[in-house]
Amino acid sequence: MRHVPAKAALVSAAILFAAIGSARADCESDMFQLEAAMKTPNLSTDTKSSLDDAATKATEAMKKDDDAACHQAIADAMSKAGLTLK
Repeated sequence: MRHVPAKAALVSAAILFAAIGSARADCESDMFQLEAAMKTPNLSTDTKSSLDDAATKATEAMKKDDDAACHQAIADAMSKAGLTLK
């Protein structure tokens, strides 16, 4: 029965790492959608600028593991561009 605390600690660590990994995956998914939006033909210069700013903010948020800020930056820019996140 000495191994129970060790197993519990390992399971807890695995759950924590899985949660962190899923947060990054969500931000990465948003980033892929942003990149696709940036390749849309006939974007105005204001729209391109807004999407570029969002990419910068999202990259900074991703480095800080702040999925909410990453998603918000991209969602705001996509909304201003008249596009939606999937």
